[in-house]
Amino acid sequence: MGFYLFVINLLSSAASSSRTQQNRNGPRVSAVVSERQNSFWNKDFHAAYLINPATTFVSNKSVLQGTENTSIDVDTKAEFPTLEEIDEEETATISVPTALPPSSTSLKDYVDQSETLRKLVQLGVNLWKLEQRQNVGSMLLKLDFDTDVVPKLLFLKDIGVEDSRLGYIVSHNPFILTQTLQNLEARVNYLKSKKFNSEEVASMVSRAPYLLNFSVKRLDNRIGFYQQQLNLSVENTRNIVSRLPRLLCGSLEPVKENLKVCEIELGFKKNEIQHIILAVPKVLTANKKKLIQMFDYLHNTMKVPHHWIVKFPQVLNSKYLRLKERHLFLEYLGKAQLLFTSSAIVLTQNPPRQLFSHFNMAARAPAASGRLLMGLRKWYYNMSGFNKIGLMRDDTLYEDPDVKEAITRLPENVYNDRMFRIKRALDLSMKVQILPKDQWTKYEEDVNYLTPYLEEVIRERKEREEWMKK
Repeated sequence: MGFYLFVINLLSSAASSSRTQQNRNGPRVSAVVSERQNSFWNKDFHAAYLINPATTFVSNKSVLQGTENTSIDVDTKAEFPTLEEIDEEETATISVPTALPPSSTSLKDYVDQSETLRKLVQLGVNLWKLEQRQNVGSMLLKLDFDTDVVPKLLFLKDIGVEDSRLGYIVSHNPFILTQTLQNLEARVNYLKSKKFNSEEVASMVSRAPYLLNFSVKRLDNRIGFYQQQLNLSVENTRNIVSRLPRLLCGSLEPVKENLKVCEIELGFKKNEIQHIILAVPKVLTANKKKLIQMFDYLHNTMKVPHHWIVKFPQVLNSKYLRLKERHLFLEYLGKAQLLFTSSAIVLTQNPPRQLFSHFNMAARAPAASGRLLMGLRKWYYNMSGFNKIGLMRDDTLYEDPDVKEAITRLPENVYNDRMFRIKRALDLSMKVQILPKDQWTKYEEDVNYLTPYLEEVIRERKEREEWMKK
């Protein structure tokens, strides 16, 4: 009996000693296990994230399942790596990449992190326009510049699009970046098969960015529609489409409605409509109300007959208020009858030179030469007054047959500059205004751009007269 009591006391003492030792080592073992578990977890997480950033880790319990049977040496002390101390200046030079914001209302928040957006901005793309369109911003962020954008830009350059137009095209049609090169090539080849030359194709794509988004079948249907509805030849159809390529992009309903308006409400015949469209294709896409308003003022107020409008259809493409102001100004001067002379519809195409007849003295003045007469010549030039409304000497010449023939021989850019100066002068005259002094035409800048052509016309006319006499 005494022996049994001795054994029981010994076992109780051993159990108590074991519990005491376990309590002493408990925090140490827990710390070591926790440290190793965390170390394993971090290492495994970073490795998996580098392989696949989209990897989702639910918990570290599943990761540590393989370590359940791993024996841990509780006597081994955790070895912490020594950290190197750095000063504040070095901390300022450390760059920490910022994460993309999960959502934003503006693309500017992503430009610094997205190479595609940065390169598009350098091309001249207006991101502020694109971000206002639904789903376009997220589409651009998903594109890779080298694989998705560069091939499309190189394709546009290969077909003749100028570098300065690339930003315009992408700004208006960013979806061209999602088109396949095979589809783009097929659509360009179709246009060339319809006898559009390379320059016309490049110009059409530059002015109608959505053109290459449409399938070959749709492009063919659109070209066939205009050819049948207007009874045009293949050449004339190609002419109006190349001049106004957005005819192939927009809806056909406004076009059909405008054709009915011209025939039923405005009273033009089919051959007259055809002539108007060939001269001014924009009539097909013009606003119906503005078209009716313009015709009503021309035909019912100004009493311009149909055949004059057909002869000068550009008047239908002019601005209503400008036309009305000029007509009222001519009525005030008592010269509204000039509209029905051989220079018809001068309000929008060729303003009457009689309006500037009080400036013609400078045009008829003899050319002075010599240093002594230069000051007098400049004084006479400034006193004439036409330079204050931006005109040149040759702009004020009376349009006799010789002058008209000389004007037709002017280069296009010179002719356009001439028309701009005359129209601006007419607007200023109606408002009884002049240009700021720094915009007056200077004597040194006034070149006789029309004189060489006029002399050539006069010489040819005299030669014909002499030949007829013989």
